[in-house]
Amino acid sequence: MTIKNLLPATLWTACTFIALFASSCVTTEKYNDMVTARDHYKAQSENCRAMEEENDNLTRKLRVAENQLRKVNEILVQEKREKDKIAEATKLLEERFNQTSEENSKLLSEYSTTRSVMEEQLANAEDELYLRDRQLHGMEETIGVQTYDIKSREERVAELERLLAEKDAQMASMRHSLSQSLRGFSDEDLNVSEKDGKIYVTLSQKLLFGKGSSAIDAEGEKALVQLAKALADNPNIDIIVEGHTDNTGAVEYNLDLSIKRAAAVAKILAYNGVLPYRITPAGKGMHHPIVPNTTDEGKAQNRRVEVILSPNLDKLYEMSK
Repeated sequence: MTIKNLLPATLWTACTFIALFASSCVTTEKYNDMVTARDHYKAQSENCRAMEEENDNLTRKLRVAENQLRKVNEILVQEKREKDKIAEATKLLEERFNQTSEENSKLLSEYSTTRSVMEEQLANAEDELYLRDRQLHGMEETIGVQTYDIKSREERVAELERLLAEKDAQMASMRHSLSQSLRGFSDEDLNVSEKDGKIYVTLSQKLLFGKGSSAIDAEGEKALVQLAKALADNPNIDIIVEGHTDNTGAVEYNLDLSIKRAAAVAKILAYNGVLPYRITPAGKGMHHPIVPNTTDEGKAQNRRVEVILSPNLDKLYEMSK
C-alpha cells in the first residue's frame, strides 16, 4: 500500500503542493505560508474524521431510537386493545348488574308476599298444634279419671293396642311406599330414617337448590314429585316441611332462606296431589344442625330440607270421647 492510499485526499493534495514548491527555489515567506496551509488542511482533515465518527455514532443512536419508538408504538397498540377489551367487559358487567338488580327486586317482592302468607300459615299451624295438645291432655285426664266408662279396662287396652297396631301398620305402609317411590337417589342426596315414631325424609340442598337459592332444580323437583305420590297414597299422615341452613351468613338471612325453601318444597308437594291442609312448612334457619358446622362436609349435611311424617291422632281423640 502506497503513502497516497494511507493519507486523506485533502492532506495528500497539500503535501503534493508543498513538495512541488519545495523542489523549487522558494522564499522563506512562501515556505512558511505553505506550512501554515498544510497545518490548516491537516486540521480540517482531522475535523472531518471526527465529524464522520460523530455521524456514525448519531446514526447508531438513531437506529436505537427508531427501534425503541417501534416498540413503544407496539405497546401503545396493545394497550389500546386491552383498553377496548376492558371497556367491553365493563359494559357487559353493567348490563348483568342491571339485570341482576331487576331480578333481585322481583324476588324481594315475591318473597314479601310469600312470607306474609307463610307467617299466617305458621300462626294457624301453631294454634292448631296448641289445640291438639290441649285435647291430648284432656284425653289423658279423661282416661285417668273416668273409671265408670262403659268399656271395661280390658276393652280400652284392646282398643289402644288396636289403634297402635294400626299406627304401626300405617307407618310400615308409609315406609314401603317411600322406599318404592324414592329409588334411584343416593343416600347423600336423599335419606329416609325413623325416630320417635316419625319418619324423616331428608333431602340435601345439593339435590334441591342452587347455592343461596330457593328455586328448586329439575332433579330435586323429580324427587319431590315421587315423594308427593307416596304421600298422596297415605292420606292419614300429617306432614311438616322444615328448612335448615348452615351457620354461614347472618341469622336473619338464613332464617328467611330456610322459610323460602320450606315453602318451595310445600308448593311442589301441593301441586302434585298432597292436600295443602296436611302440610305445615317451617323455617329453622341454622339453629338445628345435625352435625357441627366446623367443616365443609358438616355444613353440607346441615343444608337440608326435612319432610317429617307422623300418623294422624284423630282416632285416638275419638276413642277418648
